[in-house]
Order: sequence, then structure tokens, then C-alpha cells
Amino acid sequence: MPTWLEHLCHALVGRTRSHDDLPDLRDLPTSRVDVERTYYLVDDPERRTRDDRLYVLRMGRGRTRRAADISVHSNGRVVGYLPAAASAALAAPLAGLGGAAIVNGAGPRPGTTRLRVDLPSADAMRSLRATTELAAA
Repeated sequence: MPTWLEHLCHALVGRTRSHDDLPDLRDLPTSRVDVERTYYLVDDPERRTRDDRLYVLRMGRGRTRRAADISVHSNGRVVGYLPAAASAALAAPLAGLGGAAIVNGAGPRPGTTRLRVDLPSADAMRSLRATTELAAA
């Protein structure tokens, strides 16, 4: 589903307010990472579209053995999880931003079924946090 359509859907079902309160990381320098554990969470029509989409990253609730587990949400539901290395790297900066943030994502690459998410670089997250702290002071 294209990002503009997701925005419209969120507005129609009343979920827009929660996104307004979240930090928006879509303008930061990013790298694209495959989303894990999507096998039973995402249907085939959603996998077929390769358009950009809006994702929300949320800190996990301790349901797994991983020290840091970050889930990827689309349209108000979990569509997968970040790989362990990416979760570990983003856990502290994401917790500093309140535990959730908006990022871009995309459908799968040709030949694979894994969805992808655009994750901000560690340097970009550090500079955002420093900027946020200066603005709050």
C-alpha cells in the first residue's frame, strides 16, 4: 500500500493522532534492512507491492529472549521484527525517543518475500538525539 494511501487509511480510522505524536525519522540518512519473522504476519497481496510505505518501529515488550526486540508495524499491526543486530543498535536511541518512531519501508526485492525497512544510521540517530536535547534545554 502506498504511503499516501496509508495516511488516508489512518485518517479514516482515527489512528492519525498517534502518529502525530511520534518522532519522524524518514528524513534521516538510512540504509534498507530486511524485516524478519514476516512469514505468518503478511499476506501475499501486501508482499507483491513494491511501493514505499509508512512503518512504525516500536520497542518490544519482552516476549522473546532477545535483549532488544523492535517490532515493525504497518496499518496498526505487526508485520515483522528488525534483525537482532539492528535491534541492538537502535534500542537505546529509540528508547530515548519514547520507544516508537516513524520510518519508511518498501515491499520485497524481486525474488524474495521479506519486506524491507529504512533504518536511520547510528550517526543520524545520535545527531537527532543531540538536537532534541538542545531543543528541550
